[in-house]
Amino acid sequence: MRVTIPEKGEGLIEMTKMKIVSLYRWGTEEAQRDKLCCKLEPGTFEFALVPQTESEEELHRAVSDASVILSVPMAPFMDRAFLEAAKGLKLVHFMSVGYDNIDLAAATEMGISVANNAGFNAVAVAEHAIMMVLVLLKKAFYAHHGVVQGGWPQKEVVNQEQYLFELRGKTLGVVGLGSIGREVAKLAVAFGARVLYNKRNRLSEAEEAALGVEYGTLEDLLRNSHVISINAPLTEETRGMIGAAQIEMMKDDAVLVNTARSGLVDEGALADALRGGKLWGAGIDVPRLPDEQEAFRETFKGIGNVILTPHIASGTWNAVNQFNEQIADNLARLVNGEKPYYLINDVWET
Repeated sequence: MRVTIPEKGEGLIEMTKMKIVSLYRWGTEEAQRDKLCCKLEPGTFEFALVPQTESEEELHRAVSDASVILSVPMAPFMDRAFLEAAKGLKLVHFMSVGYDNIDLAAATEMGISVANNAGFNAVAVAEHAIMMVLVLLKKAFYAHHGVVQGGWPQKEVVNQEQYLFELRGKTLGVVGLGSIGREVAKLAVAFGARVLYNKRNRLSEAEEAALGVEYGTLEDLLRNSHVISINAPLTEETRGMIGAAQIEMMKDDAVLVNTARSGLVDEGALADALRGGKLWGAGIDVPRLPDEQEAFRETFKGIGNVILTPHIASGTWNAVNQFNEQIADNLARLVNGEKPYYLINDVWET
């Protein structure tokens, strides 16, 4: 069986096989192929998992004949030289929502389409964010450790000077109202919270009314929210968007939760604010390279009102199934000459 694959500027061409190269170093090559290529006809594609290597030359060789590259934020950065090494590349498909480890401008200039896996983990991450908020507002993590370590910290947790809080009646600010941010907003509204949001392109009045949210500038959101959920993508525009100055704008009893990317928040400034009693608490669940993990732990060492989880928010059964399903659908569309879903840039040609 022969398959047709769109070539940049040349309509449709025939190829005997589509080469799919995965940079996602998780599981075996066989397991990835069976899950991600389940909608492709046997014999119409070749699948390869790039081995662990730090050699740029080996990486370039591994992708030299790729039609599709599958990637994740923790995979090697795809700079111009990397993209040029993949001479027949049509599509870079991020298996994640984030797509910050590629030179997007270079890919666009070279006519290489870039897609992400938008929405697959929206509910899972939103639930994780709200879980962190509730645990922090109720001091449940602190209370749990007090009990299992032999104490009964009821009076320490609940006293006349400092009570616990409900989410109902609070203002929750969502920074970045994409698929995950929308789910956070929905859950917060269901809990009875007022929701402010900030994003680059404001929703229409009808969309705001339907979702039950109000627009505010970033500064307004930071100053007026009791809880702040960071759900923005990491770009040059958003990198470092929450630093010491922004944290200073927040309420002294605010809760900050980041389930997006570490580069959005100055974590040193956040740790200083928590130690100084500026914030009620913080929750973090973001990707972290192995050589970054020890420094991350040290940054928040000894701080009791912070919850740190090892990037597990997307790890629900439902999200993992959706993860595989959306990639499989897009690979099938590619083989059929159809425009892939979830494109980040607009260079697809048929």
